[in-house]
Amino acid sequence: MIYIPRAGDAQLLSFSRELVRDALEILRNSDHIAKAQRVRDELVALGPVRGEGDPA
Repeated sequence: MIYIPRAGDAQLLSFSRELVRDALEILRNSDHIAKAQRVRDELVALGPVRGEGDPA
């Protein structure tokens, strides 16, 4: 297949690059949220912690 450039290809490519750039920035800025969720999931997997007032 031979690629023949069209008028809108450059604009579409530019727009796509901008979207990817924005998505990566959002991902980098959300790292603290992902870390907190991983810690929460690990704590949930451990099960409930018995307190002083809980019956044995």
